[in-house]
Amino acid sequence: MSIHSNLKSRSRNRSILAAITLFASLYAPISAQKLVSFDAPGGGTGPYQGTESAAINIEGAITGTVVDSSYGIHGFVRSPDGKFVNFDAPDANPVVGCTCPNAINDLGVVAGEYFDSNSVSHGFLRFPDGKIISFDAPGAGTAANQGTFPYGVNDFGLTAGYFNDANNASHSFLRSPDGKITVIDPPDAGTAAYQGSYAVSVNNFGTLAGTFTDANNLNHGFVRAPDGKITTFDPPGAVGGTVGTLNALVTDLGLIAGDYIDANSSVSFGFERTPSGKYIAYQASEAGSAPFDGTWLDAVNIEGATTGYVTDANLENHSFIRDPCGHITVFDVPGQIAVPNSYLGSAGEGINASGVVAGRWHDAAYAAHGYILYPRK
Repeated sequence: MSIHSNLKSRSRNRSILAAITLFASLYAPISAQKLVSFDAPGGGTGPYQGTESAAINIEGAITGTVVDSSYGIHGFVRSPDGKFVNFDAPDANPVVGCTCPNAINDLGVVAGEYFDSNSVSHGFLRFPDGKIISFDAPGAGTAANQGTFPYGVNDFGLTAGYFNDANNASHSFLRSPDGKITVIDPPDAGTAAYQGSYAVSVNNFGTLAGTFTDANNLNHGFVRAPDGKITTFDPPGAVGGTVGTLNALVTDLGLIAGDYIDANSSVSFGFERTPSGKYIAYQASEAGSAPFDGTWLDAVNIEGATTGYVTDANLENHSFIRDPCGHITVFDVPGQIAVPNSYLGSAGEGINASGVVAGRWHDAAYAAHGYILYPRK
């Protein structure tokens, strides 16, 4: 108990200290920052092959996927000094499916899913020593494209995600470090195929966040407190629409960040929800105005800085950073594809407490690469 208490205190104090001491210099103009492109070993150079970042931790370790020249999909971890380890979960079939990391905590534990030869998904945790354990949520289906999908892991080993059952309905779960899995569903989550709940984030205090689809196929956000209390919510701009809230991530300070489809324009907006329930919606000026153009959020750090991508009027994607004061910077990676209607370009996929962004971009040959954007020192 004392070890976990000390870890929790140290992690929280370290993050808050970083927020206080580094805030003024982190979010400099992109021209003043350093951007590095990288490729994991073994990545192919053909269309939709290559390297894609998924997440970054406080130390600067990055995890993601690498697609080889045969379109096999493997996981990777890139250490802060630029060294790579590629890996496959036991029983993973990289061609039928993938080993797909989705999160990395500040201790270097990676969480994600892998698909076996029957196209069934299983959860995995990879530890810094290379040990990989796999698990399945109780009630997870065993047919193709069913199974378990972990999306978040905190510094104490709590893992959050969802699973698809035998009827293709989804349910959220929380897995404790000892392997106990708790199934979680908001009261209004639908139970038919392609309805249900989707947890994607868990903070260091055990608060869970995600979205759910109700019986009318509308999407909403939810947050579950450590005591089990579930609060559902919708940003005001999503109310009355036909899609709703699509993403919800929670920070250690209780801020929820995500995106939603506007009820009037069907354009995607980013949003923040404070612990008191107040909302801020935002849109990058470069965003297009057609349905499903807009601002899409992929990650948030403890300060409330977010990153993701902007879809413009030409249906091309561009990375963005929104700082905690609300200033949005949209940027491209040198050499990224510029083809209208491709829905390609670049995206920020992770941002750590030091303001370092990990992302991915596609070149003119449609091959993917990772990137790191370092803040000005």
